[in-house]
Amino acid sequence: MSVVLKSSLFDEPAAADAKAAPKKFKFAATFIIDLAISLVFVAAVVPVWAGEMDRGLVVAPTFLLGALILLCYVGKVLVIAHLDKAGGDARTYVKSSALVTDGPYAYSRNPTYLLAMIQFLLWSALAFYLQAFAPWRPTMIAAAVLLPALFFLVNDRIVMPTEEAMLRRLYPEAFEAYAKRVRRWIGRKSAKA
Repeated sequence: MSVVLKSSLFDEPAAADAKAAPKKFKFAATFIIDLAISLVFVAAVVPVWAGEMDRGLVVAPTFLLGALILLCYVGKVLVIAHLDKAGGDARTYVKSSALVTDGPYAYSRNPTYLLAMIQFLLWSALAFYLQAFAPWRPTMIAAAVLLPALFFLVNDRIVMPTEEAMLRRLYPEAFEAYAKRVRRWIGRKSAKA
């Protein structure tokens, strides 16, 4: 079951192309969701990580996971920059003049959400790894389990269908062809003979 929201939170019809700026600057709802979940992970995991670092128990694997998490953030910035080159702005929902289907969008209709999902799964892996060494922390484990699930459900059931409805309105033929080639989260669809 999916929900399509009709709200200025997700769309500004007047900002339908790169030439029309949004009426007011705002952060995309998905940016706020991503930031909020990231901050909860930071609050739940970093204090435990710092405490265990002082004891010298968890150095190399946690730095590797931390580096991969940072790479996800860098990847999201690069995806946004790619969209920006096409005249769009994912942060403020300015639409590009044409549907962007190249670069990372050739492999995922939502590459920033995919990178955020990977990032949250890495945060969860870090939390579970730390839990093997640290005293039991139910809040950290709850965050590790619930936050990625919440992110997935909110995006897959509400945000993505809402954005896809907007893209179908703006680029009806192009979006349908694109959706037949590229999956919502990751991967190209095989061509049927």
